[in-house]
Amino acid sequence: MATHKATALAIDDYEFPKGHNAVGGLIMTALMVLSSRRKFIEPGSVLHDHIIARSTKAAKHSKFVQEVIFYTLFGAHGIETIWFAMTKLNKHSVKITRPAWIEWVLTVFAGGVFARKHFDEFIEQREIKAIQEI
Repeated sequence: MATHKATALAIDDYEFPKGHNAVGGLIMTALMVLSSRRKFIEPGSVLHDHIIARSTKAAKHSKFVQEVIFYTLFGAHGIETIWFAMTKLNKHSVKITRPAWIEWVLTVFAGGVFARKHFDEFIEQREIKAIQEI
């Protein structure tokens, strides 16, 4: 497996995540959506009526848990996205004015570590392809 330190292959396109990276990214996105709206844990919601309402402890702590999940996910993904844009996208000459930059940044914000793994795999495939063309 390549370490991605030897080359700085220029990238100007985007590839949507596939397989386990896509599933992981969708799960992270779903958690971000569920933690962002209070209505998902209020009475009348599926989550409240089938899970939270069964336990007084769960009902008592549900708002706090939702806030912790929200701030943790959005904070971590925000920091991760900034780091990704400043290091990996910059290293591979992805210009901020290109659609690929926006697509990669949005994918990493929503998918987190799964999107970063996908980017590394994407770069590795491109490096192998470039070596084979030589």
